[in-house]
Amino acid sequence: MLPKVALTVISIASFVGVWMTMATHAAGTWQQAIPRWLHLISFAFLIGTNMWKGLFVKPADQPSQQPYFTKFVSASYANFRKIERFVVPVFILTAVYDLFRFANWKVPGWVIGLEGVLIAAITVAALYDLFRRVDKDNPYTERNTARLLVGLLVLDGFVNAAYDVYLAQGGQAWPLAIRTIHLVAFGLWFGGAVWNIFITVPSARKIVSMPVVVAASEQLERFRIAVRIILPTLIVTGLIQAYPYVGLNPRMLTASLFGWLILTKLALIVVLVGVFITCPMWRACSPIAGMCNIDDLAPQKSKA
Repeated sequence: MLPKVALTVISIASFVGVWMTMATHAAGTWQQAIPRWLHLISFAFLIGTNMWKGLFVKPADQPSQQPYFTKFVSASYANFRKIERFVVPVFILTAVYDLFRFANWKVPGWVIGLEGVLIAAITVAALYDLFRRVDKDNPYTERNTARLLVGLLVLDGFVNAAYDVYLAQGGQAWPLAIRTIHLVAFGLWFGGAVWNIFITVPSARKIVSMPVVVAASEQLERFRIAVRIILPTLIVTGLIQAYPYVGLNPRMLTASLFGWLILTKLALIVVLVGVFITCPMWRACSPIAGMCNIDDLAPQKSKA
């Protein structure tokens, strides 16, 4: 339950953030913000899920567990593709829409050109991953494509940051770096959370066994270690981006609609941090016993 709450909170907070950013471009209507949000949320799905697929999925240390790990990983990748086939078209359509929209808003040509190349490269890599021949005996070979996609999407995060920073702040280096880190951190957190909720848990439920629980809990622990860096980074970069608009004066937060939006986002972040802290304490990260905290499995693991 708590991971779904966190995912809902970050989704709402992301829409508020997109709405605020589009308002700085004099394009803060719902009709203008929704396509941009769909672009960034599909970007987040792709970069975060491929981070999990490429970095957190690993073979078993014990040979006796390897057949269970392989079956679980194959099931996870199959579930991933079921969602991916809907998200990839959304990403392509909204990315192309933003490409032409920001080109008309006079974003520099090199940014537009780089984004065109990246959209093409990401599309080819994602479609290859989606329709590739599946090797159920050795699914780990798919990790290289996932890592390639993460690299391409990090660059795409830079371009999407450049869209906003060139229009709002003239393309200054410091705001561009902060915006890039913020978008990438958001994507890694959001997509990783989607993998945990909608891919890991359903896959493990179908083939529950001690080695599968070990595999899933190890993956979740790797994600939680990453989140200890990603979540503070997301918060700090968000506060840095808000500073030019409200400074250090708390009264500014209630003096305008923009300030109220920032206050709303801060409140959502507080809820998100609370969920992140309490989730492991309550063993609420997964409905499958043992997945939330790998230490709970220590006696059983020694027998496996």
